[in-house]
Amino acid sequence: MFRPNLFRSLILTSFALTFCSVSQAQHPSGHWQMPGMHVPQSQYQAPILDHYTGSKPAVWDDQQPIEQFFGEVAKRSWMRFEYLHWNVSRPGNERVGAPLTGQTNPLIVFDNQNGTPAGEAVIPNLGNMGFDDTRGVRGTWGLDLANADFELQFFGTEQNTDSLGQSNLFLGRATGAETIGTTAFPNIAIPLLSGGGIAGADTANYLIFDDSFSSSLTSQMWGGEATFLSKPYLPNADTSWQWLGGIRYIAYEEEFSNRGVNSGGGLVAPVVTTFGGDTINNMYGPEVGARMAMKNRWFSLSATPRIAFALNDYTANTRSSPLGVAGTSYSESDIDFTPIVQVSFTGEIHISPNFSIFGGYDFMWIYRMTRPYDNIVYDSTAGDAGGFVPNLRQQVDLESFYTRGLSVGCVFRY
Repeated sequence: MFRPNLFRSLILTSFALTFCSVSQAQHPSGHWQMPGMHVPQSQYQAPILDHYTGSKPAVWDDQQPIEQFFGEVAKRSWMRFEYLHWNVSRPGNERVGAPLTGQTNPLIVFDNQNGTPAGEAVIPNLGNMGFDDTRGVRGTWGLDLANADFELQFFGTEQNTDSLGQSNLFLGRATGAETIGTTAFPNIAIPLLSGGGIAGADTANYLIFDDSFSSSLTSQMWGGEATFLSKPYLPNADTSWQWLGGIRYIAYEEEFSNRGVNSGGGLVAPVVTTFGGDTINNMYGPEVGARMAMKNRWFSLSATPRIAFALNDYTANTRSSPLGVAGTSYSESDIDFTPIVQVSFTGEIHISPNFSIFGGYDFMWIYRMTRPYDNIVYDSTAGDAGGFVPNLRQQVDLESFYTRGLSVGCVFRY
C-alpha cells in the first residue's frame, strides 16, 4: 500500500519528465520556453564589440573629397626655382645739372655767388653708374588643367646701389689758392639754368664744391604674372605652339641722392648741399603672347614672346637743400599707358622624369617709366642782394627702360 505523499510525488515527477520530452521534441535547439512567451531563437552568436582595439583615423585620407582634390592638383603640378643675374639699363650720358652752351674742356667756372673765380671744374656724369650684375630670384608654379595650362610666377631682385664720389679736393692745391680748381685737382660744378633759360658756360650760375661731392643711385624690381596657355595642337609632337593670355604686375623703385660740400678750401665752416629724389612705378595690365617649344626625352627648348598692355601708376618725389638753406620738396602722382614687351628663352635638360636642370635668358622693355635723375630741373633766380638763389624743382619725365640677363635653376615635377 502506497503512501499518499509518495504517490503524489511520483505522479508529479512523471508529469515533469513527460513535459520536458515533449518540449525537446518541439524545440530541437534545446531552449525551453514558457507557455505564453515567444523568445526569438537564433543559431548565431551575438557579435562581441571591442572598444579598445580601434585605431585613430588617418591624417590624410585619399578617399575624402578635399584630400582627393589636393592630391589631384599635386599630381598635375610642377615647380621651377631660378637664380636671376640681370643688367638694368644705365642712365646713359646723363650729366648732373642743367645744359650749357659753348662748353669747353677744361671748363673754367666763375663763382657768381661770391663773385670770385673758381678755376677749373668738372661736371659729374652718371654714364658710368649702372646696375650690372643685379641678382634676384624667381619662382614658377605650373598646373596642367583639362583644357589649358596655368602658370603663376613671382620674381624679385636685390636692392642694388652704385655710386661715384670725390673727397678732399683742395688738399693737392697750392697754399693760398685752395679754392681754385686745377687740372689735377678740379672743383665739382653743377650748372644751373638762369630764370629757366640755358646760359653759356662762361656766365652760368654754378653750385661749386671745393671739398667733396658724392652721388648714389639705388634700385629694386619685383613683380608677378598669372597666365593661361592653350593646349598644344599636337600634344605628342616634337614641336608645339601655345597661345598665352593673362595678367601681370611689375614694380620698379629707384632713389637718387647727391651731397656736395664747399668749405672755402678747408678754411671756413663747411656748407652742405643735398638734392635728389625717388620714384616708384607700379605697372599692371592684361597680357597676351605665345610659346613655341621643341622637346624630347632628353631636353626641351622654348621661346615665349609676350606683351602687356599696362598702366603705369607712378609717384615721383624730388627734394633739395642747396647751400645749407631750408629744404624744399615736390611730389607728383599720375597714371600713364606703358606697354611692356618681354621675350623669354628657356632650355631644360631632363635628368629624370621628375627633375630637370633649367637655364634661360630674358629681355624686358618698358615703353614709358620715370626715373628720379630725369625729374630734377636745375634752375636759379637772381638774388635781391646780388648773386643768385638756387631753385631746384621737379618736372616728371618718362623714358623707355630695359633689363636683360640670364637665369639658372631647376624644375620639379610630381
